[in-house]
Amino acid sequence: MSSFSSLYPFAAGTIRSLNHSRMLSDMRGQLQDLQRQLSSGKKSETYGGLGDKRVSALTFRNQSSVATSFKSVVELTDIRLQVMTKRTEEVSKSVDSARAVLLRQRGTGSYADLTAAKQQVQASFEQMITTFNAQHEGLFLFSGRSRDTRPVVDANTMMFGDGTNAGLRQVIDERRQADLGTTGLGRLVSSLPVATTVRLEEDAVGNPFGIKLVPGSVGGGMSNTVVTGPAGAPLRLDINFTGLPNPGERISFSVTMPDGKTKSLGFAIGTAGAPDDTVFALGATAAATATNLEAAIVSRLTAIGQGELRSASAVIGAREFFSGSNTNPPPRVAGPPFNTSTAYAAPGTRPTVIWYRGDDDALVNARDTQRAEIAEGTSVGTGARANEVAFRDSMAALGLFLAEDYPPNIASTQDRFDAAANRAIEILGTTGGPGAILEINADFGRATIQTRDAKTQHQDSLLFLNGLLAEIENVRNEEVAVAMVTLQTRLEASYQTTSTLSRLSLVNYL
Repeated sequence: MSSFSSLYPFAAGTIRSLNHSRMLSDMRGQLQDLQRQLSSGKKSETYGGLGDKRVSALTFRNQSSVATSFKSVVELTDIRLQVMTKRTEEVSKSVDSARAVLLRQRGTGSYADLTAAKQQVQASFEQMITTFNAQHEGLFLFSGRSRDTRPVVDANTMMFGDGTNAGLRQVIDERRQADLGTTGLGRLVSSLPVATTVRLEEDAVGNPFGIKLVPGSVGGGMSNTVVTGPAGAPLRLDINFTGLPNPGERISFSVTMPDGKTKSLGFAIGTAGAPDDTVFALGATAAATATNLEAAIVSRLTAIGQGELRSASAVIGAREFFSGSNTNPPPRVAGPPFNTSTAYAAPGTRPTVIWYRGDDDALVNARDTQRAEIAEGTSVGTGARANEVAFRDSMAALGLFLAEDYPPNIASTQDRFDAAANRAIEILGTTGGPGAILEINADFGRATIQTRDAKTQHQDSLLFLNGLLAEIENVRNEEVAVAMVTLQTRLEASYQTTSTLSRLSLVNYL
C-alpha cells in the first residue's frame, strides 16, 4: 500500500472539511474534560495542566506537607508531655504523702504509731520507684536517652543490696560507724590532760568523718577560766580552770555535724542559761569542776551520737548512695573497720548497688535527652531522668528515714524518729520534695504550651495553604456546569449542521 494512501485527496472544500472535523473533535475533548472536572473537582489531572500556576501549586503543596508532618509530631509530643506531667505529679503526691506522715508523727506517738508511719513512708517510697519505671509506647520515661533500660532497681535491692553489692542500709551503717568512732563521741576525744584542764579535740587531721569543732566559736564566759581554741591541727579546745567559777555562769562552743549543720553546745553551772544547755555541778576545787565539765561534755556528745549524729550520718550516706550511677560509683568509707577509718575507699573498689541505671551524661540536660521538633527551628524537651536532683534528693530523704531502726521499749526511739524525720523533712523542703518536683513539672507545662501554640499555628497554616491550593487546583461546579451546557449546545448545533450538509445534493440545493 502506498504511503500516501492515507492522505486526503485535494479537492475544493477539503481543508474546510478537515478544520470542521478538528473543531468537532476539540469540542468533544473539551466536553469530556469538563465532565472530568465536574466529577473530580480538579481543574487538571497534572500540574502541567495548571499552566503558569503550577509552580505556586507545587510550592503550596510542599508547604502543606511540611505543616501536616509537623502537626503529626506535635500531636504525638502533646500526648507524651501529658504523660510526663501526669507521672511527675504522681511522684510529687507520693513525696507529699510521706512528708505529711513525718510531720504528723514527730514529737509524739506510740510504737504502733511510729511503725505505721514507717510503713506508710515505705509505701510512698515504693510508689515512687514504680512511677520512675513507668513506660509509654514500650519505652521507659525516666531513663534519659537509654529509653530501653529500666531506670530504677526495686526497693528491696535498693535498701538491702543483692548479695554482692551493698544496699542503702549498709552504706548508711558504715557511714554512721565512721562518724561515731570507737568512743561514741563523734570522733572527738575528751580528756583531762592536766587536773584543772578540760580538752576536747578532733581525732585526726583531715579526717572527713565525725563531728568537727568550729574555730572561734567559744561563747559565754566563766570566772577564773582560760579558754584556748578551738585551734591547731587537729583542732583542739582547752578550758583551764585557774580557780572556781561562779554558779549560773556558762560557756558554749559550736560543732559542725557531718551533714554541714552547725550546732551550739552550751554548758552551765547549776542553772541552765539557755534552753539546750547541759548543766553540771560546781566542784569543791578547780580540778573537781573540770572533772564535772568533762563528764557533761561526754554525756552531751554521747546523746548526740545516739540521736542527731545518726540522722546526720544517714543524710550523708543517703546522698552519697543516691549520687551513684553507671559511670559514677557512689563514695564508700574505707574499711573495715569503719569506726577508725579516716578516708574513703578508691572509687569503684567496694561493690555498691547502682540504684539508677539510665543515661547519666552530665553534659546533657535531662530535658534534652528527648527532644521533638514542633516547628521549623523550634523544638521542645520531653526527656527526664530519675536521678535529677529533685527526684534523687526526694528518694534520699525517704531512704534515710527508712534506713533507721525504731525499736520498741527504748526511750531513744522517739528521738531517733524525730531526728530522722526532721532531716528528711528539711531535704523535702529544699532540694527535694513537691516544691522541687514542681519545677520539673513546670518544664513540661511550658513545653505543652509551646506545643499547643505550634499546633494552632500549623492548623492555621494548613487552612490558609489549602485555601490557596483550592483556588488554583479546584473548579467551581456552577461554572463548569454552565460551560458544559453551553459547549453541549454548540456541539449539538454543529452536529445538526454537519448532518444537514452531509445530505445536501444538487437537487436538494436547487
